[in-house]
Amino acid sequence: MPLKKILVIAGPTASGKSGLALKLAENGCVVNADSMQIYRDLTILSARPMPTEMQGIPHLLYGYADCRHQGTVQDWLDRVVPVLKAEKNPVLVGGTGLYLSSLINGINQIPDVPAEIRQQVRHMDLATVREQVRDCPFTDPQRLRRALEVQLATGKSLAYFKSLPKKKLLNADFRVIFLNPPRDKLYHNCARRLDQMFAQGAVEEVRHLMSLNPTGGVLKAIGVPEIAAFINGKISQAEMKEQVLLSTRHYAKRQITWFRHQLKADIVLTDPTDPLTDCK
Repeated sequence: MPLKKILVIAGPTASGKSGLALKLAENGCVVNADSMQIYRDLTILSARPMPTEMQGIPHLLYGYADCRHQGTVQDWLDRVVPVLKAEKNPVLVGGTGLYLSSLINGINQIPDVPAEIRQQVRHMDLATVREQVRDCPFTDPQRLRRALEVQLATGKSLAYFKSLPKKKLLNADFRVIFLNPPRDKLYHNCARRLDQMFAQGAVEEVRHLMSLNPTGGVLKAIGVPEIAAFINGKISQAEMKEQVLLSTRHYAKRQITWFRHQLKADIVLTDPTDPLTDCK
C-alpha cells in the first residue's frame, strides 16, 4: 500500500506560506506547524490566518493553547500525528523548523524525567548545574538543565540518547516545498506586514495578553517583549517598532539558514505564486 502523501510548506516569516497552503489544500485541510500560531491570544502578532482568509478550508491546530502552555515539540507531535493520519489531503504549513524536522526525520528517544527530578534541577543554581552535567556542549541554561535532568534520571548523558537512531512517529511520503524569496523582497514583506499588524491592534493584543499573566512560550513571540517594553514606558513607540522590525528580520534570516541545512526540500520557490503542477 502506498504511503500517504503529505505536502509540507516551510519557509521564513512573511514568505507567503499561508497563501500557498490555501492554493494546495482545495480538497483537504491546512494544518499548523508554527509554534506561535498555537496560542489563542496571539492572533495578530503570530500572523494567524483569520476566518475570512480561510476560504472555507478547514484550518487545524491553530489557536488551541492558552498563554500558560509551554508549547513543546512533543506536545505538538502528539496532536499533529493523529490529525495527519485522519485527514484527507492535509497540507502542513509553518516556520518552526524543529516541529517539521521532528515529524519528518524522527525524534530522539529520550526517557521521561520524573517530576521530582525536574523540580530538583529547577531549584539548583546554574553554577551547580554546570558542575554536575556531563558531556553537554550547550551553554543555554534551559538546555543545560534539561541535560542534567536526563543524566540524573537515567545515569546516561543527553548526548548518549541523541546518538541513538531517531524514532519516526508517522511513516508518510512528505513532499517539502521551501519558500525562499529574495532577501530584499522578504524584508519588504516583513515591514509591510508589521505595519498591518500595528494597524490591526498589535499593541492592544499584547496589552490584553499581559493582563492574563502569561508564563508559556508565547512570551518568546517576536514583538511581545518589545511591545510590552513600550507599554511599560521603557522605550518609545518609534524604538519599539524599530526593534520589532529588526527582530523579525533576524528571525527570518535564522529560519532560512536552518531550513537550508536541516530540512531537505523537494522544491524551492522564490515566489509563492509560481506553478506547482509537479508536487501534487
